[in-house]
Amino acid sequence: MLAEVANTHHDAAVAALRIAADTARVAGNALLEAKTLVPHGKWAGWIKANFRGGMRTAQRYMKVAKNWETIAGKNDSVSLLTVTQALELLDGGDELERALKNQAEAEAIHSELKFMDQALATADADGLNHIIARVEEINRRLVDLRDVAIRESCRLRKELDALKETA
Repeated sequence: MLAEVANTHHDAAVAALRIAADTARVAGNALLEAKTLVPHGKWAGWIKANFRGGMRTAQRYMKVAKNWETIAGKNDSVSLLTVTQALELLDGGDELERALKNQAEAEAIHSELKFMDQALATADADGLNHIIARVEEINRRLVDLRDVAIRESCRLRKELDALKETA
């Protein structure tokens, strides 16, 4: 009996997740249409008075609706996506852009460190203090970049594992 209840509700949860992105698209289209009818500057008030989901949820749904063709083009099983997965598909380009920016920053830091290494030989006390301060700043930034890389690596590993499970 308990297993039956658990399995029935598990199946219902899976079914609900599978239609979430499409349901968000429909809600987003309604919100987009409503926004065209609301006077300028009154949208936040309209959301507060009329939409149970709140502003952030409305923005997410409208983004899904506006970009549905892109989402569908990036996933054969669009009807199986959660809202978060749909939004992540849209943000994939942003992730690549951030990764390229971080790589460029790391290369610039590497070049700057090479330059400072050469400047050490001729630096006076003020120059050495400047180099030390800058190296400390660079070290803090590199720690941040490393942390981002670790988080992204873990996120990608989870995504890969999830894809392996569904395959």
